[in-house]
Amino acid sequence: MEILRLITLNETEAQGCASAFTDSLFGELNAASMYLRKLEGQPKGSAFAYEMSLDRHRYGALMVLDRWAALARAFDPHVAMFRDAARSVRAAEDILGRANELIDATTEYGGDVVAACIAAFQSLNLTFETERKAVEQAEKLGPMLSEEYKRTRRIFLQDLAAR
Repeated sequence: MEILRLITLNETEAQGCASAFTDSLFGELNAASMYLRKLEGQPKGSAFAYEMSLDRHRYGALMVLDRWAALARAFDPHVAMFRDAARSVRAAEDILGRANELIDATTEYGGDVVAACIAAFQSLNLTFETERKAVEQAEKLGPMLSEEYKRTRRIFLQDLAAR
């Protein structure tokens, strides 16, 4: 990952990365939720294109988590935002793992399965509340956001896109 080539990362730069992370993670989860809703009530295998899109997004969320964990490990000792990242990532992986197991085990995308998975996806808002709040606070500056925030956000987004 290009972002790991930086020697240091300050809090502002970490917020830029957190912005890219939260946007990407919740983008993947929202897309997975959308495809689950489209599949609701259908047996597995009946809407292959939707199922492939669902898989791309639910596993995409795990890849985003993996990249965030790598960034947090690299800069944890120096950046306060990353102090609880390992715990949050483990919790999120557990939640997503259970949702994925439920999807994999089902023979039909019943309303209960869809509702449970979407609730699991939405629960990650609480898991990454610290990151979301830091981003919301920083982005109140709007066009006055620092160049270092924008630069690290852009680099981390490029790293995520390179998966």
